Amino acid sequence: MWSYGDQILLRYRTMGRLSKILPVTVVEDSPEVIALYVAVGTPIRDAVYPDGTSIPRRIPYEERFAIDFRLGDGVWHTEARLLLARPGAAHAFSAFWDAETWEFHGWYIDLQAPLVRTSLGFDSEDYLLDIVVPPDGPWYWKDEDEFVAGQRVGRFSPDQAAAIRAEGEAAVSVIEAGDWPLGTDWEHWRPHPDWPIPELPNQSLP
Repeated sequence: MWSYGDQILLRYRTMGRLSKILPVTVVEDSPEVIALYVAVGTPIRDAVYPDGTSIPRRIPYEERFAIDFRLGDGVWHTEARLLLARPGAAHAFSAFWDAETWEFHGWYIDLQAPLVRTSLGFDSEDYLLDIVVPPDGPWYWKDEDEFVAGQRVGRFSPDQAAAIRAEGEAAVSVIEAGDWPLGTDWEHWRPHPDWPIPELPNQSLP
């Protein structure tokens, strides 16, 4: 298992092909939880057009799915993120904060393949369907249109889609009950002040 403060890679695949690489810092790696921190300013790799230009999210998913992409360089520039996943779970909770004030921005649940250990860190696959839990508002599904489109293009079989939706419903039950990790000390977590921004090593590919 990885140790507190280790810098590793969280990689995502789409249909077996690497589509996103996030350098992260290990907060916890135990039989109970895998906790990974993504700092603002972290260099990342994300899917881009073959010429290196970014792929807009506004493009319908069917079109994006057919793009012959490659990985291009980018920077995590949105919010400080702490990903929490139970080993073997097909979803992950992420807490988000303003990177300067550390105002808590709420929870985001990714439906995704269970984290798989590699020599570089962990690999997973995003399942498109997400759940958002604002700090002061009701939860809601996100990207249901992309999830349906993923079924139309054959990325998910009917059985796979049903299993993903069931995993999401189980996460909703956790949210509505206010169970872990909601309402816990994780919402007040802070990174070690001496942690450097992780680097993106050359061996992150393929």
